[in-house]
Amino acid sequence: MIDIEKARQELIQYVKKQETENFRAPRKLDHILRVSKISKDLATQLKLTEEQIQLAELIGLLHDIGRFQQYQLFHTSISSIVLDTTTQFNHGEAGVEILKKDNYIRKYIQENQYDKIIFTAIYEHNRYQITEGLTKEEELFSKIIRDADKLDLFYEAISIYWQQPEDIQEIEKGTLSPKMLEDFYQHKLADNRNRISRTDQILRFASFLFDINFPCTLKRIKENNYITRMIDRFHYELPETRQEMEKVKEIANSELRDAL
Repeated sequence: MIDIEKARQELIQYVKKQETENFRAPRKLDHILRVSKISKDLATQLKLTEEQIQLAELIGLLHDIGRFQQYQLFHTSISSIVLDTTTQFNHGEAGVEILKKDNYIRKYIQENQYDKIIFTAIYEHNRYQITEGLTKEEELFSKIIRDADKLDLFYEAISIYWQQPEDIQEIEKGTLSPKMLEDFYQHKLADNRNRISRTDQILRFASFLFDINFPCTLKRIKENNYITRMIDRFHYELPETRQEMEKVKEIANSELRDAL
């Protein structure tokens, strides 16, 4: 069995040792701890075994471990658009490298029988789409962490992100990427590489709906009314942006109603 509390304390100590003053680091640790719990909840709802549930919880703890190395490498004030779309740093791949180096993974789990699943799920969690050819278990745990991550990002979108007046103003004055809108209207995850404004972040999050793997995840999105609460946080100044956001909200909520 996996000692989840020991793993949690090891991760907290790892984060404390990172020499970074990036303002995102404490917030990211909170995100990780929430995602770990959500992963456990989803695995439980999927009626997995107790050991599989613990494995899902552990993957949740480790999925963003590469972020702290990223924060060390890039300036504190660098915009999230630059951080996530124009650098060559992949925090999923970096996380796998960190856990493999000097067999650091053993600090979190003694046995090595799940290493491949853990590494695969972390590597896959932030990719545009899941790699083909995974084993059944690799795919299952990759889907769990992707859903859990998105659920917490929805929570952050209504509770944590975009609180500063300048952020709100930038979103409310912004336009939407035609390419990302096209993805959304085709019921696809909007490609982050096509972002042209801060407003596109809202569209990107709404499109998460088309990359969800389990009905229990969709149910949580619907129960928390995440789509409407996120979009209606802002008063979009441009008529075309306001109209498109209303359409996005309508389509997303209709998709949720039809799926459940």
